[in-house]
Amino acid sequence: MYRTARTLLIVSVILLLIVGLSMLYSTTYATWEELLLKKQLVWITAGALIAVVCDTFLDYRWLGRHSYWLIGIFVLLLGYLALGNHLHRLPFIPDDAGHALPFVSGLSHGSARWLKIWKISVQPSEFAKLAIIVFLGDYFTRHARHSHELYRGFLKPMATVGMVGGLILVGGDLSTTAITGAVVFCLAFIGGIRIRYLVLIVAAGLCLVATAIKLSPERMSRFTSYRDPETVQQDAGYQLWNSMLALGSGGAFGMGFTDSRIKRHYLPEAHTDFIVAIIGEELGFIGVLAVLLLYLSATSAALWIASLAADRAGMLIASGVGISIAFHAFVNISVVSGFCPTTGVTAPFISYGGSSMVASLVGIGLLLSVCRAGEKEALNRMEEEQHQTRAEPLYRRRMEKSGSVKGRRA
Repeated sequence: MYRTARTLLIVSVILLLIVGLSMLYSTTYATWEELLLKKQLVWITAGALIAVVCDTFLDYRWLGRHSYWLIGIFVLLLGYLALGNHLHRLPFIPDDAGHALPFVSGLSHGSARWLKIWKISVQPSEFAKLAIIVFLGDYFTRHARHSHELYRGFLKPMATVGMVGGLILVGGDLSTTAITGAVVFCLAFIGGIRIRYLVLIVAAGLCLVATAIKLSPERMSRFTSYRDPETVQQDAGYQLWNSMLALGSGGAFGMGFTDSRIKRHYLPEAHTDFIVAIIGEELGFIGVLAVLLLYLSATSAALWIASLAADRAGMLIASGVGISIAFHAFVNISVVSGFCPTTGVTAPFISYGGSSMVASLVGIGLLLSVCRAGEKEALNRMEEEQHQTRAEPLYRRRMEKSGSVKGRRA
């Protein structure tokens, strides 16, 4: 069972990576030649190596015991980015002062979300989700008997992860904040938190999202235009309208690999957030359906590994990683098809992006670590049972011999 679950996960991820690399080449070769493809291969290699290290040498239980350090590091990094985004609002501070801070990368949709070290840009929020998953897996395991309590079961863990999520939101990344909140809600439910406390999480999350949308004119325009993008196709609905045109023009079997027309000067971010639209145009409904099935397969493998985990922490961590992949895929495809407002969420393992790719592969490494620990635990139990089975006849013979000797003496 463990080998089957591991094989299903690895095969699904490899196929998604192949689809992503193929579509990245198709989308960018005319303008970027092979530059972005080579960069993506570098990120995949780096992520795969980290995943192998997580699977082979790193125990997720050790990582959980040190998760407070991870949370502290990401609080500092995200706080630094939040300072860069809002420093210009302070009195007597120039407008460009925040983005001139050391290690803060350029703007993206009005906010700086990347830290740049030498020539490498990293988005800390992508890795902060994994830190939250590991932290909650460890916390809900060590405090399982307090899961129904208000303070130790709800307020303490939610305050910790809420601090991280709040900094992501203050940094201007609403979509990542919403997905992180959804993953936290699912883990809290699995961890056994009372339903009335979960209702508070949902209410607080909805209020924060509504407030963030209302305070941002750009978000409000996206939210109000996504239901009818055709009427504002030259303004707020431009990206979504062209994405829907790409999906619709592909039909059942698509226009053919590399034959997309929308990707040429019509669809911004075609190689990142909207790459699924190009898949629909070139490979048709069949291609999009295949991608959906691969995501479903990867998520099912993750949840299968969670059910086979050796302990509660492994079950929670594997569930969190699987749910995170599912939410990212769902939101991305919903945005591309017009089901959700336009937002910057990548398609896991397919979209171009270093931080997203490495973080996704690190999550796969955690899943493999949980699977390996569960398999080792199952093998140990099997060996103990076999040892007891082999030792039992000898034990009985010794008891019978001892009884017969006593009988003769009597």
